[in-house]
Amino acid sequence: MKIFNPKLLVVAGLMLMVMPVGLLTSGTASADATGNDPRDFSSKFMPYQRYMELENDVEINSFTLFGFYAFSGRFGMTYELPLAQEIDYSDVDEFKALGSGTLPPSGPNPGAPGGLPFQDLEPDGNVTGMGDLGLRFFLRPESWETTFGKNNDKGFSVMPVVEFTVPTATDDLMGGEALIASPGVVLVFDVPAESPPLSLGFVAMMNFYDFDVFSDNDREHTSKYRGRWFWMQPLSKPAFVSNPGDKSFHVFDSTGFYLLPELQPVYDFKESEFSLWFAPEIGKILREGTIVYAKPGWGIDNDEDGDREFTFELGFRYFL
Repeated sequence: MKIFNPKLLVVAGLMLMVMPVGLLTSGTASADATGNDPRDFSSKFMPYQRYMELENDVEINSFTLFGFYAFSGRFGMTYELPLAQEIDYSDVDEFKALGSGTLPPSGPNPGAPGGLPFQDLEPDGNVTGMGDLGLRFFLRPESWETTFGKNNDKGFSVMPVVEFTVPTATDDLMGGEALIASPGVVLVFDVPAESPPLSLGFVAMMNFYDFDVFSDNDREHTSKYRGRWFWMQPLSKPAFVSNPGDKSFHVFDSTGFYLLPELQPVYDFKESEFSLWFAPEIGKILREGTIVYAKPGWGIDNDEDGDREFTFELGFRYFL
């Protein structure tokens, strides 16, 4: 593993640019009842369980600790740690052929496992443990915001973001053995409609460039564009909006439903390959600060065999 790389200077520059400015920035967090708006800088805990089937027949089950910590009303950090993860290679053709060659990639995201010899696997083709940690730092400069609309009641925000994927996996087979830096920019704007429910929605477009700062010599270098594009659309009014004092759980009624389709385009500059994944999240606000959701997803016309074919996620969001 290379201990020093000129890319470290880029990482240091990103942190020196974002961290001091963010820690000195004050402001009020934008209110969001679902926990999905990137402009909402309030602390929340959002664990999820995800199942993935990849184009190369790899299957992944993971329970991930996910959350947001607000340093201030305009600077915050997400953490994302696959605490319990199982990767099953037993249906992969190369594994069936007496385990020749190297492990295929396990998804397009930073820190995805793969590239090591099949001989490193146990005889059953399964590996379990903890994966790599993701840290994402958001800054919401007030000078990068504007309003629009008939009554200037719509907002548009541009937010710099930097993400790091840290090699914390308990087994080399569980992670990417690389420090990945992902500088990016987030664009968020309210839907320019005048009447509900469309007028209550917003669009968020997160855009990253992933590159490896340093990595184990056995691992491939990373150079990717990765997008996460959302359209948040409330479908019914949460119960607490009509009755602010209502602290009861609304499980079996029609209040508090929302739809959150996500589109993830990924372009691998090194391989010149493109992948696309679509996942419509349907969620329900049980009470103020407590949300549950389900999120199926499908790969669309993917080039790489390590891309996602089908995914399913169940999650929970709790405002702290």
